[in-house]
Amino acid sequence: MNQLTKKRNILLLLFSLLAFCNLQAQTKQQVYVELLGASTTVGVHYDSRFGKNSHWGFRAGLAFTSTDNQDFMECDPLKTRGVTLPVGINYLIGKNKHFAELGLGVSFGSYQCTLRKEEKLFKKNLTGSFLFLDMGYRYQPAKGVSVRLGLNPGLALNYKETTKENDNTITRSAVIYPYVSIGLTL
Repeated sequence: MNQLTKKRNILLLLFSLLAFCNLQAQTKQQVYVELLGASTTVGVHYDSRFGKNSHWGFRAGLAFTSTDNQDFMECDPLKTRGVTLPVGINYLIGKNKHFAELGLGVSFGSYQCTLRKEEKLFKKNLTGSFLFLDMGYRYQPAKGVSVRLGLNPGLALNYKETTKENDNTITRSAVIYPYVSIGLTL
């Protein structure tokens, strides 16, 4: 196991332990569907505070990526499909129902890309992880419908300048995705 994989697994374990240890004392839990952002296409996420009156919280989700945009990765795939696991911590600034949201997270992904080489199509499996920031607005009442809007700047953690045929890592370096989320505060 290489050094980057070890660090990635330790970070994922840390986020998981924090989430598990604090589930019983949570308030303002929410489940939401996120379009774009850290989900890149669409994802379902769980978000909660670390304590009853804490502005600190976490999110964890399962997302699906599907795009025909050749700019999605620098290897110019004709089609990209994948599954990602975005996890992160966040801080809410504000009170009542209106908050500024700042967060930091990592999205782990496994993708299948359709590429063209010398007029032949072939599929290539890629894996990658992206560091992302949550910067946005959150409307979150005590119970009911919640909304999030903002930007997710992202940076690949294992960026490579060139792609070799036997290299299975993501080759895009940095992106900025807008996001919109609609969910329920539980």
